[in-house]
Amino acid sequence: MWLNRWRDLLRRLGLVLGIYFLLRVLFLVVHRGAFADVPAGGIARAFLHGLRFDLSAVLMINALFVFLSFLPPRPAPPLGWQRFVQAVFLLLNFPFLIVNVIDLEYYKFLGRRSTVGFFGMATDAGVKWSTMLSYYWPLVLLGLALLAALILFYGQPRVLPPEANRPSVWWLGLLNCALAAGLTVLAIRGGWQLKSLSPAQAMVLRHSGLGALALNSSFTLIKSHDKRQLKRQAFYPAWDEVIARLRPTVDGPVPTNLPPRHDNVLVIIIESLAAEYCGFENGGPRYTPFLDTLAQASLVFPNHYANGRRSIEVMSSVLAGLPSLMDEAWTESVYRDNRLLGLGKLLSEHGYTTSFFHGAHKGSMRFDLFMELAGMTNYVGLAEYPGKGDFDGNWGIFDEPFLQFTAQELTRQKAPFAAAVFTLTSHHPYTVPAQHAGRFPEGTLPIHRTVRYVDYALEQFFATARQQPWYSNTLFIITADHTQQLEHPTPLGTYRVPLLLFHPRGRVTGMDTNRVTQHVDVFPTLLDYLGVAAPERLLFGRSLLRGGEGRAFLNASGTFYLVRGDRVLKFIPGQLAELYDPQRDPRLLAPIEDEPQRRAALEAEAKALLQYFNNGALDNRLYDRSPPRE
Repeated sequence: MWLNRWRDLLRRLGLVLGIYFLLRVLFLVVHRGAFADVPAGGIARAFLHGLRFDLSAVLMINALFVFLSFLPPRPAPPLGWQRFVQAVFLLLNFPFLIVNVIDLEYYKFLGRRSTVGFFGMATDAGVKWSTMLSYYWPLVLLGLALLAALILFYGQPRVLPPEANRPSVWWLGLLNCALAAGLTVLAIRGGWQLKSLSPAQAMVLRHSGLGALALNSSFTLIKSHDKRQLKRQAFYPAWDEVIARLRPTVDGPVPTNLPPRHDNVLVIIIESLAAEYCGFENGGPRYTPFLDTLAQASLVFPNHYANGRRSIEVMSSVLAGLPSLMDEAWTESVYRDNRLLGLGKLLSEHGYTTSFFHGAHKGSMRFDLFMELAGMTNYVGLAEYPGKGDFDGNWGIFDEPFLQFTAQELTRQKAPFAAAVFTLTSHHPYTVPAQHAGRFPEGTLPIHRTVRYVDYALEQFFATARQQPWYSNTLFIITADHTQQLEHPTPLGTYRVPLLLFHPRGRVTGMDTNRVTQHVDVFPTLLDYLGVAAPERLLFGRSLLRGGEGRAFLNASGTFYLVRGDRVLKFIPGQLAELYDPQRDPRLLAPIEDEPQRRAALEAEAKALLQYFNNGALDNRLYDRSPPRE
C-alpha cells in the first residue's frame, strides 16, 4: 500500500520537475542570444544547478499535496478524495507554471526572473490582458498544453474492492508521513547547509544569464514574498529628465597630468571603525595610534560617510558604486539579479588578479555571492586559512594573523592585483586574542579595546607588507563598513567613517580632501586613477579625482539625508524637506528657514536620486552609457 503511495507521489512530482526542465530548455532557446558567449559546459552547469532550485520550488509549492497524498491510510482512498487531491495538485502547480511561461517573454523586459512585483504588473490598470493574450498566443497555447500534461499524466485513481481496501496500522501511516515531511523540508532548504537556498546562490555561475537560466520563476517569486518592493517614484515625468539632472553631479574635469598607472589596489575595510574613534579625525589621541601616524602620509577625507549601516551593504557601495537606499542589502533584495558592473569584472578585463579576503566562514553575510556578482575572482576566507588555532570562537580568524596571511597571499598572486580585505575582530562580542590580554586598555565603550587591537593588527600588516615586492606599487584605500557604538551619536555621525588614500611613493595629487565624500565615490575614483574607462556607469558617486562639490546621500529607514557642503537636507518623500547646518546643529533640531532656494535645489536633487534608484532598480536600467564629461 505505502509503496504505491510513494510511486504515485514520485511520479507526479517527477512530472512537474520534467515540465520545469522543459521550460528551462525553452528559456535557453528563447534567450539564446544571452548565452552566445557561454560554452556548453557552462550551460550544463546551469542545468545541474537548476535541478536544486527546481526541487526546492516544487516541494514548497506541493508541501500540502505531499501531506494529502498519504491520507487516508487505506490502499485505495475514496474516489472523491482522490479527485480532490488531484484538484489540489492542479491548483497548486498550474499558476506557478504560468508565471514561468510568462517569464519566457517578460525576462526580455526586466532582465531577471519574476518576483512579487509581477503581481503589480499583472494588476496595473494600463495592462490590457485581451491584447496581450492575443499577441502572445504561443504562450497561451504552451500554458494550455502544460495544463493538459498535468491532467493526462497525473494517473488514474486506484479502485479496489472493499475487502482489499482495509485501513493500515496507524503507526505505519505516521512513519511514512514523517519521512515525507523530512525529505520535503530537506528539498526546500536545498540541502544540509547552514542557510537555506536563496536566489543569490545562482550567481555562483559567474554570469547573470546563467544565473537566470538556473533559477525558475516559481522559486524567485516565492522567495520574494517577504521582500519589500521599491515604490515607483514620479517626481519627474520623464526618465531622461532624471538622468539629465544627475549627470552634472558626477561629471567634472580630471587632472591632465596623471600618468598611466598599473598599480596594485588594496581596499581595507575595517569592521565598525567610526570616525569618532580615530585621532586624526578628532585632533588628538583616540584609539588608533598607528592609523593616526599613517594619516600623516595619506590623503584624509574628514567629511566621509558610509552609504549603509550594515556590513552586507558596504560591498556594493565600495566595490560597485551602488548605495544602499532601501531597507535590504542589494544581495538580499529582489533586485539582486539586475545587471551589476563591479570592480572585479572591469579590472579583470584589464589584466588584474582580483580577490576578496575575509576571515569568516564562506557564506557569511553572503559576501561570497556578492563577490561573484562583482567579478572578484578569488574568495579567500576561513576555509583557506592554514589551521584554525587563531579562530576567535565567534566569527572567524582574529585580524592580526589573518592580515599577515593576506599579505603573504598577495605576494603569491600575479600582479597587478586588485583586492579587498574586510576585518572582523571589532565586531561584537569584541574578543581580543588571549596572548594580548591586558595589552590594550579599555575605553569608554566596549568596542574601544578591540579598536586598539585592530589598529595594532594593521600596524603589523603594514610592517610585513613593506617587505613584499608589491608594496611600493600599491594604492591602499582604508575605510570602514559602518559605525556601531558611539559616544556622541548624531543623525549624520552614525554614518561618518574614515577614508584614507595612502601610496608608499607619495600622496596622490589633484583631490580636494575637504569636500563631502561617500563610499560610492571610491569605485569611480579607482577607475579614474587606473585610467580604466567603463562602458557604462552609475550616477551616484563622483570620482575624487574630478573637480566639483561632493555629496553624500544616506538612507535611514525611509528618511533620507543629502549632504552637500555645509548643509544637509532631511527628506521624507511626500512629507518633509528641511534644511540644516550640521556644524552648528549636529542633532538637526533647528531647520533653516531663510534659504528657500538652497533647500529647493537640494530637494530637487534628492528626488532625482531617489527616483533614479527606485525606478532604475525596478526596471533594471540603472546604468548610463554616456561617457563622463570633463
